[in-house]
Amino acid sequence: MATKIQRARRIGGIAIGAVKAIFRTGRAWGTTRTRVATARRPAPTMPAGATLAAGAASGAAGAYFLDPQNGKRRRHVAFDRLTSLARRGAAEGERRARYAAGVAKGSAYEAAGAGDGADSLPDPDLANKVRTEIFRDRDAPKGHVNVNAENGVVYLRGQVPSAEDEKRLATQTRQIAGVRDVVDLLHTPGEPAPTKETVAAGR
Repeated sequence: MATKIQRARRIGGIAIGAVKAIFRTGRAWGTTRTRVATARRPAPTMPAGATLAAGAASGAAGAYFLDPQNGKRRRHVAFDRLTSLARRGAAEGERRARYAAGVAKGSAYEAAGAGDGADSLPDPDLANKVRTEIFRDRDAPKGHVNVNAENGVVYLRGQVPSAEDEKRLATQTRQIAGVRDVVDLLHTPGEPAPTKETVAAGR
């Protein structure tokens, strides 16, 4: 018991000495600032109530963490909590950075210009994008036209009601961002379906 009392007294003495040193340093610094301050701009002072509250809070914190019986455990618990908060904040920051990178990547896909060799979208995604655009009109021949993409080149196959529909679908496809080229294999009723070879020969 005597050893614990002596240890508590040593800790109390160290704490009191530290407080006195801080007080002396603060008083010397305050005196210096007072000398250089002008009369028109007096140094702001803390209200008496706030000073007492700050002193009481500091004293309570010191007593809590410097307690001879539980001070060490309390300091470890506080340190562990601060470390956990820091790790949680870092993980959240990393998650937000990944999300922002994904959004930026998606925006870059949307901003890619058509016909400029852009190949940012995978072929299946590009084909889905084309279907969404050209079949948006309720009267579009959605069930009769097949769309697929190969290396950014979109192929349109199937039967359409008229030559105007064929031209409209091909034109809309060429205007979609990410499409490098369009191979029109559409045909109207009564006409034979063209092939890649015949279309290539006609270009």
